[in-house]
Amino acid sequence: MTQTWKYCTKMFGKTILLLLLLTQDSVKSLRLVDLRVPSHEREGGKVRLGCQYDLQEDKLYAVKWYKDGEEFYRYVPRDIPNAYYFHVDGVKVDIERSSNNAVTLINLTQESSGNYSCEVDSDAPYFSVEVRSKYMHIHFLPKTRPRVKGLKELYNLNELVAANCSLGPSRPNAHLVWFVNDRPAPVSYVSGPWHRVSAERPDAAETILQLSFTATETNFINGAIKLKCQATIAPLYQKEKESTHYIALPIIEEKEIKDA
Repeated sequence: MTQTWKYCTKMFGKTILLLLLLTQDSVKSLRLVDLRVPSHEREGGKVRLGCQYDLQEDKLYAVKWYKDGEEFYRYVPRDIPNAYYFHVDGVKVDIERSSNNAVTLINLTQESSGNYSCEVDSDAPYFSVEVRSKYMHIHFLPKTRPRVKGLKELYNLNELVAANCSLGPSRPNAHLVWFVNDRPAPVSYVSGPWHRVSAERPDAAETILQLSFTATETNFINGAIKLKCQATIAPLYQKEKESTHYIALPIIEEKEIKDA
């Protein structure tokens, strides 16, 4: 009887503890719903990072933002002022455009690349913590379209068509593609790419791609050939340079005209 009583008492205690834990989990409702951190942004620009959470019956204690583990922004509703920012390399906070749900960063630099985390902390009695992270890359983009050099307006059949397409310094390196009559140029037509480090920006490089082929009748449609160089730095930049060229008409001698 004594052993049975002890066993029942022990099981009752475990049941009560389990019910308390289940009740606590059902009440502890803090949930981080969505973290908005773009995967890529432009150097020199600005970005608004978002952190959506659901408190339900819980109370907010603080929202904290980190870059690579270093805290740079904190929102505490009970404090006056309720928003703070801390110095972290590559992070400049626009405090006037930041809140409990979002933080705005301005003047993005190469050092702004990193892993960004939003941490939401609830107040007593549960002191719950929810964290989510995403990585953001910062690209240095050219301000102009790709440049094409070496092309002529008119070409004779069996004449060499040769040109270089280049794009100003970028980080990462640009992806260049030549098109002939709106189709990617055959591999045999293309040489490169080559990358040349910029003297002004050692962290960026110019990209060059060469086009070279012998003009034949099959290259021309109604006497014209369209050439295009497209430059891409996904997903932020895509621009192109396009031109149309023609077959040079043969020169007809005066004697040939009279004979005709």
